[in-house]
Amino acid sequence: MTGPDDPPVFAATLTPRRSLTGRGLRLAALVLAAGGGAVAALFLALGAWPVAGFVGVELAVVLGLLLVHHRLGRTTVEEVVLHAHALTVTRRRGGRSVARWEFPPGWLRVSVAEDEHGRAAGVLLASHGRRLAIGRFLSREEQTEFAAALRAALAAWRAPAMLAC
Repeated sequence: MTGPDDPPVFAATLTPRRSLTGRGLRLAALVLAAGGGAVAALFLALGAWPVAGFVGVELAVVLGLLLVHHRLGRTTVEEVVLHAHALTVTRRRGGRSVARWEFPPGWLRVSVAEDEHGRAAGVLLASHGRRLAIGRFLSREEQTEFAAALRAALAAWRAPAMLAC
């Protein structure tokens, strides 16, 4: 529907916020390794050598989980683009396209969805019986701001162009 020369009316890239940067991850790994090494050395000095092995395994598991969490947060991306004829949502993980949806913008409804406990559960896009929740990883405020920006872009798209007389 959209051509390569069709400029986007609205474009947004949604990514999860991660408080631990690459530098912070290295610092956390260093602190954990130093603490684990000190505990292992203490138990080795006391003659409880099997404990040192368990400390090493625990340390490896914790660092592995931190690394996986960091990489997943960096690679999950949702791209929302409104062109003249369609709104497309592309969800990517690890640089490859995982899924892509297209919605006709004329009848698209945008709202912030809530779960059964009243918490924000994503920005809900609905049109012609199809529904898609995006931005689930965003905070309630970020979801509200994004929904408002997308609604404003859709309203501008739907408004007829004013002709100068």
